[in-house]
Formats: sequence, structure tokens, C-alpha cells
Amino acid sequence: MGAADWLRTNGWNPHHDTVILIHGYGGQEGSFPMVVLRDAYLSNGRYNVFTVDWGSLCQPPCYAAAVHNMKPVARCVSHLFTFLRDSGVLLHRTTCVGHSLGAHVCGLASLNLFFRMHRIIALDPARPLVWGANKLRDVDANVVQVIHTNAGQFGEAGRLGTVDFCVNGGRVQPTCFNKTNVALCSHVTAVCYMAESVNPATARVAVPCSSRRCLSGSRRPDAYTGMGEPVVMGQHTPDRATGTFCVSNEDEPFCPAAAGAVGDVRCCSHRWI
Repeated sequence: MGAADWLRTNGWNPHHDTVILIHGYGGQEGSFPMVVLRDAYLSNGRYNVFTVDWGSLCQPPCYAAAVHNMKPVARCVSHLFTFLRDSGVLLHRTTCVGHSLGAHVCGLASLNLFFRMHRIIALDPARPLVWGANKLRDVDANVVQVIHTNAGQFGEAGRLGTVDFCVNGGRVQPTCFNKTNVALCSHVTAVCYMAESVNPATARVAVPCSSRRCLSGSRRPDAYTGMGEPVVMGQHTPDRATGTFCVSNEDEPFCPAAAGAVGDVRCCSHRWI
């Protein structure tokens, strides 16, 4: 059986876009929050979804070991990308989506490829102990999108992508203020914003803003430049979008407003932190 036949036998659809999901520190296959994103893609019905489980290499309390293990995990991810390309998967319809340390794994995987990744979407890429060659860069793919929700604490503060989105100032999310761990709650919220964006009808619209004010934690209207066109954030962001954009929102992303409403109850923060 050839590689393409193996893919088709296991449910791969050549007419669908392909996403590779990579969790961060303390995660594993099927665990919150990345399981929310996986289910959002699968329920949409138009995506081939691969999940990378490196949970045994990134478990607490050994964060430093998890940072060290990003490189061998990235090499394995690069093998997956090569396998998919050689099997006929179209690179321009393939996205690596990583949360926290997983975002940097997407970037490191690109260094092991003999071809160029098309798109990386980095969900609040991790800040502590990640520097130099380990850090995601805007040249790691044709498009590198970054969604900041806890910049300067668990998440990276500076611009890393070809396009950066700063949600509610990028540092602290308003729905996390009364939680026991405000930083962790804010860090995880990036995944729920991404899950929300899989459906174009519920994706958040972002407006251009200054890079200095956006990452300062400001949520005031004067952080917006008024220059350029608004764009949707997340899965359906146009590849041509560049620069820094701001999103302002007081509600919990992807948290259903009522029974049967669009969303996932696991994104309602009172249920998990």
C-alpha cells in the first residue's frame, strides 16, 4: 500500500485543507485545550486533521526539559510534513497550528525541511526560556500568524509573525480577571479564539493598530491606527495580511451563550480554572 492509499484508507480527503495541531507544555493527545480546537475542525467537516502528541516529553514539573525536547519533536514533525507532501498533500493548503511551546515546534520543524511551509498559526507562543534559534520567526513559513493573549507572561511579547493579532491588548483577557491563575487563563484563551475562527461566520474581525500600543496592554480605542483594512483573525485570515491588528472583546470566546448555541462549553473558563 502506497502512502497516498494509506491516507485515503484512514479518512484523508484530497479536497479538504489539512491542519497539523501541536499542543504545548503539560498537554497530550485529547487533553484541554487543544482537544477543543481539534473538535472544532472535525465538526466543521472540511479539514483533514493530524494531532502531534508529545505529552511524554513535556510533562510538569520539568518545563526546562520540555523546552529542550522541542527540537527532536520538531524533527519528527518535519518527517510528517515530508510524508504528507510526498503523498500528494498540497502544501499551500496545509497549516501547522501550535499553542505555547507547540507554536515554536512548528517553527523549528521548518528548519528541517527541504521545502517551505506555507502557513504557521502560533497561539500565544511560549515566552519563558525560549530564545535564540528555538524561537518562532516570521521567515519560518510563507505566512506566520501569531495570536497574542498573554504577552509578556506565559506568552511572547514581541512581534513574531508576518501578521500579529493582539487580543484585548495582548496581555490579560478580561474574562480571566477573577480566576485563580489569570495568566494561565489568558494564555489558554488563544486556543478558544482559534476554535471560534474555524467557522468564518463566528471569526473575530481585527483592525490595524500600532505595534507599540498593541502589546502595551492598552485596550483603548486610541490604540487603533485607522490605517488599512480590517481582517478576520485565525483560520481565514487572508495570506496577504501583514502587520499588527487589534481585537477587542469582553466575552469568552467560543463559550456557548445557551444550550445548543455555537461553541464548546470547555471554553467557558469557569469550568476549568
